[in-house]
Amino acid sequence: MNVWWMRHPRVVLPAPLCYGASDVPVDEEHAQQCALLLAQQLPANCQVITSERQRTQTVARQLQALRPDLPEWHVDARLNEMDFGCWEMVPWQQIPRTQLDAWNAEFSNYLFGGQESVAHLAARAQAACQAFEQQAQQSGQSILCITHAGIINAVQYVLQNPAAPIPRASTQWPAAPVPYGQARQWQSGNWTSPDWQQS
Repeated sequence: MNVWWMRHPRVVLPAPLCYGASDVPVDEEHAQQCALLLAQQLPANCQVITSERQRTQTVARQLQALRPDLPEWHVDARLNEMDFGCWEMVPWQQIPRTQLDAWNAEFSNYLFGGQESVAHLAARAQAACQAFEQQAQQSGQSILCITHAGIINAVQYVLQNPAAPIPRASTQWPAAPVPYGQARQWQSGNWTSPDWQQS
């Protein structure tokens, strides 16, 4: 049994934008590639869970068409990306440097954009992780979570720092996001790529 955490496919945006709670266009070709790989590799009875955003659900819909034998996928709001509030869909270059500095200075609890903090994100990720791990253990069922870079970073953080689930500084946060369409799993105390992962 496994719990995999996969980042949604590439998105199509005119410039680097700050987006989390917003629905943004997805690269349909990349989404199809992701769904095809998953259809070829996921074990029978694997449960697929997505966030509320269309960029994650696109893959689930395509996968269900390719693998009708899998249980019906469903949505869990705990898998949503961080809500950046007033900075949603604003180019990163247009966000005042003072806001970015303030966020870095109080990384855990600062409401960047006024809606959600990294601590809120980490709490959601921890709750989802615990629930899905328990579900997998009790059912013997593998689970694929199609989610976002922020959630995957948060899951990685709380699994590696179980005694300190709320990040205390930006330097403690995972340095690089999981690439689009890639998955990770926690196995034997390490954060690794699944055996079927695309190179």
